[in-house]
Amino acid sequence: MSHRKMHLPLSLVLILCGLLNGICCETKERSKGNSYPVSSWKISPIHHKIEAGNKDFAHKLFKTLLMEHPRKNIIFSPLSISASLAMLSLGTRSTTLTNLLEGLGFDLKVMTVWDVHRGFQSVVQMLKQLSREGHLKHRDTLFIDSNRKINTPFLWDTEGLYDVTAQMIDFRDVKHTKKQINHFVAEKMHKGTKRFITSLNPHTFLFLINYVFFKGIWKMAFHTNLMHKEDFFVDERTTVQVDMMWKKEHVIYSRSEKLFVTMVKIPFIGNMSIVLVLPDVGQPDSAVKEMVVQRATLLKSSGMRWVHLIMPKFKISSKIDLKKMLPKMGISNVFTTAANFSGITEEDFPAIFEAIHEATMEVSEEGRMDTPKDMDLSNAIPWHTHAAAPLVVKFNRPFFLFVEDWMTQRAILMGKVFNPIAE
Repeated sequence: MSHRKMHLPLSLVLILCGLLNGICCETKERSKGNSYPVSSWKISPIHHKIEAGNKDFAHKLFKTLLMEHPRKNIIFSPLSISASLAMLSLGTRSTTLTNLLEGLGFDLKVMTVWDVHRGFQSVVQMLKQLSREGHLKHRDTLFIDSNRKINTPFLWDTEGLYDVTAQMIDFRDVKHTKKQINHFVAEKMHKGTKRFITSLNPHTFLFLINYVFFKGIWKMAFHTNLMHKEDFFVDERTTVQVDMMWKKEHVIYSRSEKLFVTMVKIPFIGNMSIVLVLPDVGQPDSAVKEMVVQRATLLKSSGMRWVHLIMPKFKISSKIDLKKMLPKMGISNVFTTAANFSGITEEDFPAIFEAIHEATMEVSEEGRMDTPKDMDLSNAIPWHTHAAAPLVVKFNRPFFLFVEDWMTQRAILMGKVFNPIAE
C-alpha cells in the first residue's frame, strides 16, 4: 500500500468521528407563544472541553481587542480564527505546537492533538453549512512559499480536515505576489479593495488570510416607513446622525442591575440569532469586560418580553493583524523565526508567518416577514404579553453584539458598535 493510501483514510476517519460522535442536537418542544427553538445540546466530555476552550479563547480575544481599540468598531469571528489556527497547527511541532494549541484554550494534558482536530470537525461543517445557505461568506486561504519543498501529507490534511486548499506563491517576487494576493482576495472573497496588503516581506514562508462576511436578515423586518435620522451618542463629546430602525417584537430580554446592562436576543433567518447588549450610560471599562464573560449568565436569567426595539442600521468591518494581536494573549512562538514548521517542510530556515483576519457585518431593516404597518402585532403575540406597554430598548450609544448559531449557542461573530457610520 502506498504512503498516500495509508494517509488519506486518517483525515476521513477524523471527519467521520467529528460528525458522528461529536455533537447530537435535540430540539425540545417549543413553549406556548415562543417562536424560538430551545436546544438541548449533548456533547461528549472531550467535545465539552473543546467548546470550553473555544469560548475561553473568544472571551480573551474580545477583551484584548477592547483594550487595544477602545474607540473603534470591532467585529470578528472567534470560531473562524480558532479553526484556521488549528488547521495551521497540523504543520507545527514541539513547543510551537504546544504554545499554539494551549493558547487557543486546549489543555493537552487532558486531550490529544487529534482530539482537537476531531473536535473542530463540527465547527468546520457548521461554517460550510452557513456558507452554502448564503447566510455567511467564509474563507480560509493559506499561501505557502513555492521556493520550499512542502510535505504533501500536510496539504492532504488541511484540505481533508479543514477544507483549506493551500496556494503556492513566490514570496521573493514581492511586487507580483502582492498583486496576486490582492487580486485573489478581491475575486474570491468579494472584496472591493485592490489593496488588501500593501507590504510584504520577501522571506515570508506562510501567509494565512481568514475572511468572514455576514449580512443579517431578520426573521421579522423593521418598519421601513418609520426609519429616520436620529442622534447616536458615540461619547460625551461626539454625536452622529444615523438611520434608526424601529419595530415591536416578542424577544428574549434580560436586565442585570449587577452588570448594569440590558440584553435582547433577536432571531435572524437561517437558525441564527443576535444578542445585543447595551451597557448603562457611564459604565467603566472594567464593567464592560466583565459583561463579555458574563453573557451566558444574562441569557440564563432571560425571558420572553414584548419589546419596542430601536437600533441603528450599520455596516462595520475589522482587519486584525493576528501576528500583532495574538502574542498579547500568549500565542507567540508560531510568529517567531524559531517556529517549528517541520510538519510542513523538512527544510531548516528562519520561517516568517503572517496572519490576517478580516470580518464584515451588515445589518439593515430587511427581514423575511414584514412587520404590520400599524405596529399592532396582536395576531402574532399572545394577549397576556402586551396587556401593558412594551419595554423600550433604544440602542443610541455604543453596544455589543454576539451572532450565534441557535442550536449550539456558538458565537459565530462578536463585536462592538462604537460608531454606526464609521466602517
